[in-house]
Amino acid sequence: MVIMSDIYSLGMERGLLYETILTTQNRDGTPNAAPVGVVCKNENEIVLYLFKGSKTYLNVRRKKTFYVNLSKDPLLFVQSTIGDLGSGKFQKQNSGFSLKGADSFFRADVTHERIVERKDHLGTSTLNIVRANVKEVVEVNQHPEPLNRAIYGIIEALIYLTRIDMVSEDEKNKNLDKIDEISRVVNKVGGEDHKKAMKMILKELKSK
Repeated sequence: MVIMSDIYSLGMERGLLYETILTTQNRDGTPNAAPVGVVCKNENEIVLYLFKGSKTYLNVRRKKTFYVNLSKDPLLFVQSTIGDLGSGKFQKQNSGFSLKGADSFFRADVTHERIVERKDHLGTSTLNIVRANVKEVVEVNQHPEPLNRAIYGIIEALIYLTRIDMVSEDEKNKNLDKIDEISRVVNKVGGEDHKKAMKMILKELKSK
């Protein structure tokens, strides 16, 4: 383990949203884990959006501190989503728990919360917009790679692009719909290079 200066040293970039696993402490002292998207605001600050009703929402509201774990392990993401992470997967820290299998992790202390109501096609939901300062940045494995969905979306869009002239008209239209959705996600969570790459794909599609 290596203590790092800030989250930029973990490869995180300002303005990008990363897929992480948050570990929090339940009221009874037991650990909880859940996948949560985290926005890097600067080298020492993050923002996240927590939906009311989850254990993570309640734990952050109560404790005002949590750990952010960076990992590319698909099993950790699935198990933390369906509640199948055993207690042996957690590691006790000074102010809560981290994940033993994480490539890196850091503590974050809440500095500001804003409760908002959000309406979308699924209905109305209550959201806590959390700003938090970063503490105790730890690199477990050398050169951790924070997980941002944009690059995977671009690769997926390129696959559809290369097959666009090989499929039926019906399949082509389905693939175009998928590329539209990928473009929406890339523009939401990606950086300037991701967005530029997506524009190049869309431009190439128009020429076909």
